[in-house]
Amino acid sequence: MTQRKVNALLLVGIIVMAMCPLFGALYFVDNALTTSLNLGFNSDVIGALDSSADRLKTLGKLDPENREAYRQEFERVASLKAVYSSGEVIKQSLRHSLLIYFAVGVLAVLVVSVLVATLLSRKISQSFSATFEDLARNRERVRSLEELTSWQELAKMLAHEIKNPLTPIEVMVTSLREGYRDQSSIDFAEQLVSTETMVLEELTHLKKVVNKFSDFAKLPAVQLADTEIKALLDQHVAAIGMTFESARITVACVTGEVSARANVDATLFRQVVVNIVRNGLDANPDRIVDFTCKVFARSDSIQIRIANNGVPVPSAFATRIFDPYISSGAKKDNMGLGLAIVRKIILEHGGDIAYEERDGHPEFIVDLPRLTT
Repeated sequence: MTQRKVNALLLVGIIVMAMCPLFGALYFVDNALTTSLNLGFNSDVIGALDSSADRLKTLGKLDPENREAYRQEFERVASLKAVYSSGEVIKQSLRHSLLIYFAVGVLAVLVVSVLVATLLSRKISQSFSATFEDLARNRERVRSLEELTSWQELAKMLAHEIKNPLTPIEVMVTSLREGYRDQSSIDFAEQLVSTETMVLEELTHLKKVVNKFSDFAKLPAVQLADTEIKALLDQHVAAIGMTFESARITVACVTGEVSARANVDATLFRQVVVNIVRNGLDANPDRIVDFTCKVFARSDSIQIRIANNGVPVPSAFATRIFDPYISSGAKKDNMGLGLAIVRKIILEHGGDIAYEERDGHPEFIVDLPRLTT
C-alpha cells in the first residue's frame, strides 16, 4: 500500500470518527427543537388566544372607561396569536440557524481532521521510513553475514581438500630425499615409482575437486521447452537406472483431469534427478535403494515427489541440505554441491524444492509452474 493511500485512509477515518458525534448532536437537537415547538405551537394555544381576544372585545364594550387598556391587551394577544399561528416559519428559521452552526462545525472538523491527518501521516511516514531503513540495514547485514559464512565454508572445504593430499605428498617427498641419500639405486628407483604413483593419485583427486567447483560455477543457462513431465521422467529414469546399478526407480503420475506439462530444460532436469538419486545412494552404501517418483498435476503447478526407502538426512543437516559445501556423506569426493546444484536448477525453472522426512524416509518435493495452454 502506497503512502498516498495510507494518508487518504487515515484522513477518511479521522473525518468519519469526528463527524459521527456531530451528526448525532444535530439529530438530537433537531428532535428536541421539533418536540418543543410542537408542545407550544398547537391548536389549543391558538384557541385560547382567540377566546382571550373575544373576551377583551366584550370587556371593551362593557367598560368604556378602560377601553384603551383592553385595546392594548387585545393587540398583545393578537400579536401572540400571529406568532403562534406561524410555528412552521419559526421552526424553519431556527433550523436554518442550526444548519449554519452545523456547517461551521463541519468545516472546523474538516480543517482539524486535515491537520491531524497530516501530522499523523508525517509521523507514520517517518516511522515507516525508519523501520524500512532498519529492515534494509538488517537485511544487508544478514546478506553480508550469509555471504561471509558461505565464503568461510568454501575456504574451509578447499583448505581441507587441498591439505589432505598435500600432507602425504610432503611426507613422500621428504622420504624420497632421505632415500636418495641412504638407499641403493635399485631401492631408490622402487621408492621413486611408488612415490610417483601416490603423487599422481593425489593430484588426480585435486583435479577432481577443482573440476567439481568449476562445474558448479559454470552451470549453463536453462533452455526451457514445453515438456510432458511424466514422459520426461520415464525417459530419464530408464537411463539413470542403467547408470546406478543399486537404484531401482519407479514413476507414477496422478494428474486427474489436467495435463502435467511444464517449461523444462530436459538436460538440466536430468541432472536434478541424477543428483537426488546419487544423494540417496551415498546415504545408503552397499545396499539396493528403491526410489519412487510421483507426479501430481494441480491447477497452477506440478509437484514431483522423489522418495526412497533409505535412511533420512540427519537432523543436524536437514535444514541446510541445499546449502553449498554442506554434506553428511562419508565419501572422500563428496563436496556437498549436488543438492546445491539441484536447488539452483529448480529455482532457474521458476520453481522450488523442499526436503521432508516422511514415515522415517527421505522425500524431496519439487514444485514447477504448470502450463495451462
